[in-house]
Amino acid sequence: MDVLIVDWDHLISVPDDDQRYGMLHDAAISVDDEDAWPDRSPSVGPQWFWPSPPYAGWFGKFDFGDVGFSYKDHFVASEQWEEFRTFVAPAVRSGVDRFIDPLFWGGLEYMADRDAEGAAAHVSVVLPDAPSDHLLWCPPEAVSSLKLLWDAVDAELAALREPFERYVGFGFGRVKDFDAFVGLLRGWGDVIDQAQQRGWGVVGIRC
Repeated sequence: MDVLIVDWDHLISVPDDDQRYGMLHDAAISVDDEDAWPDRSPSVGPQWFWPSPPYAGWFGKFDFGDVGFSYKDHFVASEQWEEFRTFVAPAVRSGVDRFIDPLFWGGLEYMADRDAEGAAAHVSVVLPDAPSDHLLWCPPEAVSSLKLLWDAVDAELAALREPFERYVGFGFGRVKDFDAFVGLLRGWGDVIDQAQQRGWGVVGIRC
């Protein structure tokens, strides 16, 4: 999957879903050309790619590195969160729930039937249905809400280590431990930060 932050006005100026997907796909692969990026670091850690003309000025692409570029990474992390979220303070649990639910593909199974709890309960993030072949369709107004949640979550990440290491009974694939779990969250926090600073939206597409 490819995750991009985009100038939303520019994106929705393209009226057809297929054309829009083609534009996003072409933009995403434009920064994957090794000849265009001779100094590109190996994909081991998160990094941003800001394109050159004719694509410059309306999008940036985030590379999660070794953790987070696959749906499987998100699935594992959501399963890990389910393992230990009960043992996290309610306010922090509420914030993490609401931050990752719209960003982890398919959402969290338990979110729909849960009662509101904790300090983050007043922050609601409802994303419109994504067009075909889009994994995420997050307009700027939703980014602003996610930014509020991320600021609360980011300040409490260290408090998640003890319950994670005590209660998470598995780790596989690339999300093997707490550092990988938190790295995935921080990657999304960076995406939301960068989008919010520009008043942009966030999209995820199949690559």
